[in-house]
Amino acid sequence: MVPPALHEGFCSPRGRTCCSQVGHVELLESWETQGNKLRCEQDLLLAKVPSRFHHLEEVAELDDIFREVYPLIRQYETENALADEHKVLEFRTPAELKEEVDVGLPEEGSVEKFVEGCRSSMKYSVRTSHPRFMNQLYAGSDPAGQVAELLSAVLNTTIHTYGAAPFFSVLERQVIEKLGRMLGFQEHVDGVFAPGGSYANMVALIVARNQHFPHVREHGWRSDDKPVIFTSSHAHYSVAKAAMITGMGSNQVVAVPTDEQGRMQPAALEEEIMRAKESGRKPFYVSCTAGTTVTGAFDPIDEICQICRRHEMWLHTDGAWGGAAIFSEEHRNLLRGVEGVDSFCLNPHKMLGVPMQCSVLILNNHEGALERSNSTVADYLFHPALDEEESLDLGQKSLQCGRKPDCLKLWLCWKRHGTRGFARRVDRAYTFSQKFAEMVRRDPRFYLLMDPISCNVCFFYLPPSLRQQLVDRNLNDLEKEEAQRQLKEFHARLGQVTQIIYRRMQKDGKMLINFSPLKDRDLPHFFRAVMIQQRVTEDDLVFILDHFEHLGKDL
Repeated sequence: MVPPALHEGFCSPRGRTCCSQVGHVELLESWETQGNKLRCEQDLLLAKVPSRFHHLEEVAELDDIFREVYPLIRQYETENALADEHKVLEFRTPAELKEEVDVGLPEEGSVEKFVEGCRSSMKYSVRTSHPRFMNQLYAGSDPAGQVAELLSAVLNTTIHTYGAAPFFSVLERQVIEKLGRMLGFQEHVDGVFAPGGSYANMVALIVARNQHFPHVREHGWRSDDKPVIFTSSHAHYSVAKAAMITGMGSNQVVAVPTDEQGRMQPAALEEEIMRAKESGRKPFYVSCTAGTTVTGAFDPIDEICQICRRHEMWLHTDGAWGGAAIFSEEHRNLLRGVEGVDSFCLNPHKMLGVPMQCSVLILNNHEGALERSNSTVADYLFHPALDEEESLDLGQKSLQCGRKPDCLKLWLCWKRHGTRGFARRVDRAYTFSQKFAEMVRRDPRFYLLMDPISCNVCFFYLPPSLRQQLVDRNLNDLEKEEAQRQLKEFHARLGQVTQIIYRRMQKDGKMLINFSPLKDRDLPHFFRAVMIQQRVTEDDLVFILDHFEHLGKDL
């Protein structure tokens, strides 16, 4: 049965049957009435234009599919709220999935096969909207964004020319301009939406390369170029991938040491830049991070910005994860100095809850830089503008030709929630991160690695055997070499425990929290809970800690 609170939220008081397995009777009845009305309109239209029969058949099929599938979606979302009754994951091995689900492709299709495919997709996928899903840097998606994604598919256009996508071309410019002003960019703001933060980071590097090595665009790298770029040892792997793709090679990426919180050390950065120059290499690009993947650290942008100005280098900030802090008055200080960067990446599909994918690269006072680095001649697509108002062919800024109008999802979510709504979402995530960290700190079954800087809570689970070892062992009483050996052995066992617990967690399916090591700090695998799930409650946090003990009490 559905609890009264959920009943009030999901069920109409006039409904004769509440929350059945196939959806609401009243909902289906109203849909049927609307469907009959639409069919009457279609019959009238068909009488006028009989040649449009097949198009009207498609409209009727859309009605049929929605009538079957929407109740399944509604039921699925309702189940996500009932965390004790429904798992995050119904785990199956690849072989088991192929055994239980007809994944084959039929010669003749049907609506029934389509609906069954929808059921299987929902049953065997990870429930990212479940309040105990804390595995990734995203969690579920906003209903307004879900509808926007559907609308984007219905309109089915690509945002390469103004002629093909006039409305979306204007929207993209508007959204990017607004984000740039929120970042504090005072002069010309430019940018482009991209299919993921990794792609946006790559485009930032390509634009910087074109500014410092303009000949590469047409002639490729020369032997005397010797480019080198810098990022922190905790940066996202997409920086190295971008170096690979641009032909520099990943060996031309210098990993700058970080402090205990995982922030790039400015003094170490400048030392590495000077060392590169002395060896005859040409430093031209720094990528700092606003919200690292593992610890959630924010590099000191203001200090790094000063270094880049001194050495005339491009400064990019990867704010894919933590960049949403610009919406929060309380937390935007984490981005102090961001107004001085050359480019900035933001993933609204992470902390803001916009459906994937939604990523954007924003440039600060580099008018025309995207076109200069990415445009090519394509007379069959890009035509001379008739006047100033039509010069919005955004495809010349992007490496893509076909490109979804992802700006629509962010724009409609912004229309629904406003800047303040996004701020509340960000603030709630930070608040729950602090709550969970404090619970972990006080619980002897766990060890908190560090106070959370943003929304990543990093910790070890200590099984009963290792808990007792912590009580019995005093490393201070041992010789240094023996103490280090025992500590290394202890760490190795902790890392093994983490991996065992995670595998059990997957199969158990009641919660999902990822793990990672920190090799530069000699830390083995530990758990990283990402606290951006908007449905999480304090009761869920209590359950999570207790369930760790359930999974590891025999270790």
